[in-house]
Amino acid sequence: MGEIFGLAIVRPLGLILLGIFKIVGNYGLAVILFALLVKLVVIPLTIKSKKSMLAMSAMNAELQQLQKKYANNRVKLNEEMQKLYDRHGVNPMSGCLPQFIPLIIMMGLYYAVQQPLKFMMGFGDEVIGQLANLVGVDMATAGYYGQITIAEKLGQIYQEAGGVWPDTVTAITNGSGELLNIDFSFLGLNLAQTPQITHPSIIWIIPILSGATAFLSSYVMQKMQNTQNSAAAGQMKVLNILMPLMSLYFGFILPGAIGIYWIFNNVFSCVQE
Repeated sequence: MGEIFGLAIVRPLGLILLGIFKIVGNYGLAVILFALLVKLVVIPLTIKSKKSMLAMSAMNAELQQLQKKYANNRVKLNEEMQKLYDRHGVNPMSGCLPQFIPLIIMMGLYYAVQQPLKFMMGFGDEVIGQLANLVGVDMATAGYYGQITIAEKLGQIYQEAGGVWPDTVTAITNGSGELLNIDFSFLGLNLAQTPQITHPSIIWIIPILSGATAFLSSYVMQKMQNTQNSAAAGQMKVLNILMPLMSLYFGFILPGAIGIYWIFNNVFSCVQE
């Protein structure tokens, strides 16, 4: 991950997630509210997208005439279609854009979830290394989710100390970031855990719901915008297949918190339609 992406995208997202978590005091609920906030932010773009989709539906008859007229000349057909789009002020790809913005944000949120000590609490590499030594985590072998493991172990120390941070922990952080006890459990699920397709468990519910709600979101969008016979129908059919598969795939390779974000992003999209 590039340093610019981390500073410009991931850290701000981590701070937003941190702020919501401090207000509600529940990690899973914070992720859900984060998804809602993202959906509210992209409402203006969504409205513009819907207007564009309606405009494309309105000029569907003209598009069909062009397709018949230039059925054997693909180059000329594309030229005339572009002229038609220009006359109506329509961007044929704008209907898909609101679907991919949450995906881009999900990429940034992934790193915020994966590295909570750095992007949520704001600790530098040196402090993170010292905390890893304190709780017995070898960062060289801990893999991608070493910081999550450290955060979980720090939470255990916090609980064992009666809800306060021991001096051994505060001496390391020393005000360099915001030390936080994060409980990753939500409705009996560990959102720090990544579902494993080779190890069936209750957390499989996250990727399954992620794929199902993605399909529902695409289906509702198609029905509401009535794109079955429009020029956008092909795009929507691709989305109806691509988005559920992507959601299912991401659900099995990313921490449960990301799956929860994607599930409720899809749910809020259905409500928004």
